[in-house]
Amino acid sequence: MNSFIRPLEGNNTLWRYFFSFLVMVGLFFFGSIVYVFMMLLTALLSPNIAFDVDTGMLTDSLADLFLTHIVYIFAIPGVWLAVRFILKRPFRSVITPHAKISWRSIFFGFIAYFLLMAVVQGIDYAVHPAKYTFQDFDASRFLWLLVASLLLVPLQTSAEELFFRGFLLQAFGKVIKNPFILTLIVGGLFGAVHFGNPEMNNGAFWAGIEYVTIGILLTYYTVKTGSLEISLGVHAANNMFLCLFITEKNSVYGDIPSLFAITRGNSMWETFFTVVINLLFAFIVVQYHKRSKRKQQGV
Repeated sequence: MNSFIRPLEGNNTLWRYFFSFLVMVGLFFFGSIVYVFMMLLTALLSPNIAFDVDTGMLTDSLADLFLTHIVYIFAIPGVWLAVRFILKRPFRSVITPHAKISWRSIFFGFIAYFLLMAVVQGIDYAVHPAKYTFQDFDASRFLWLLVASLLLVPLQTSAEELFFRGFLLQAFGKVIKNPFILTLIVGGLFGAVHFGNPEMNNGAFWAGIEYVTIGILLTYYTVKTGSLEISLGVHAANNMFLCLFITEKNSVYGDIPSLFAITRGNSMWETFFTVVINLLFAFIVVQYHKRSKRKQQGV
């Protein structure tokens, strides 16, 4: 088991992992309370925005997108506090076992996955052009969407990565020695917490497979490379691409002013595309990792 999953630094006893978990969950729920308060305050102070009781969201999806990310402003410090003061090791240890974070690997994961999504989405458009609609373009609202995508969406994806493939992977790694089983458990948990997303209304069986597949393969990247950097880039690329370019009615982002709106056709087809993207990227990650190791060894 590599030193990322079983950190050499700090005091990594099981009871410390347990109390770290409580701190992280506690700050997440506190952030959720702040989010609800800010939603109600926004609806009260803004005559054009109301709180929809049925959906639990604001009627302005762009405003709701901004406020939703308040939760992650609290979640990331929760991970930092737990790792730094309970596990007593550097925050970077939930990202990499090395002395410095490899921003090159993060950007590689982001750019490669973003381009791969663009290619596969282009193929889907060529096969099913009727399900894509170009939305009425509002420069002001799209600019705000771009701000949210660049500044806030990476907060959300990073918080999830730090918790699942950083903290939880290391916590379960204390008792589970087999990396394959560890990957299935952490990846499966990641997929399972997304079962409450609106996308499940498009076909729960296939959407569930899609979430679990993404969770397992993201965890595979982390276990294979011995660091979180690739997954940080991939997760950010996936959510930012969807936020900017693709929206649909039954989705987490709702009717935000993305460039295109789609009607979800065949759920099995959508899941197939997701699996293909991630399997292709898994192959790319393996090759990238081999090349990086050869460079480090001076071969």
